[in-house]
This record gives sequence, structure tokens and C-alpha cells, in this order.
Amino acid sequence: MTALTLAHAEALAKRALAAARARGLNPMSVAVVDASGNLKVALREDGAGLVGIEIALGKARAALSFGCSSRQIADALSGNPLAAQSVLANQAGRLVLLAGGVLIPDLGAIAAAGDAPDNDEAIVAEAVSV
Repeated sequence: MTALTLAHAEALAKRALAAARARGLNPMSVAVVDASGNLKVALREDGAGLVGIEIALGKARAALSFGCSSRQIADALSGNPLAAQSVLANQAGRLVLLAGGVLIPDLGAIAAAGDAPDNDEAIVAEAVSV
């Protein structure tokens, strides 16, 4: 398996931030994790929220852990609050079950935080699709 390079991770994060600027979104935080779930890159725009990196990191790790977007996980668990609480308790707060995290096929995951979850997801999906 090819490893996610620092250069690739940085490029993805910067593309996500550029997409956020093009859409006029709130100041954003972006986190990129490798295939092991380790943080590779974290970028926080001026004015972004205090906990944005941690939220983005949790979304990215959720996507990677379940092998699908963090939106799919949130949707799947939305009808079963006990299941969602169990997952979160089991992972000691390391996962965030909100839209905004997507897989980087075979390499890891990327996520954003700072705007509405739909917008967070859109910018990282755009960054990965380029």
C-alpha cells in the first residue's frame, strides 16, 4: 500500500481551505489522517473556532474507522442514540459523528470543521475529487 505523503496531505488540506474561501464559508479547520489514523496535517485558518482541529480530527478518524464518510455513520446511528453513545464511549471521544469527514481512498481520511456539516463535507469531498 502506498503511504500518504506529507506533501499530498498538505495539498489536500490546502485545496479544502481554498474551496471554503471560494464558497465564502466561515473560517475553517482541516485535519488529514493517514491509514493508521495518525494526524498527518492540521490547518486552522485565522478566526477558526478553538476546537476546530479536534472536531475535524474526530470526523476524519470516524470516517477511517468505519470505512465510509462520517455522514454515513451519523445517518446510520441517528435512529439509535444508544448505539451512537456506545461508539463514542468506546472510543473515549476520539470520534465525531457529524458530516464533514471523507475517505482518501487507500490512504487515510480528511475532514473539516467550522461551518455547517454539509459545507464541511462539501469542501473536503471537493479536495479529494480533484
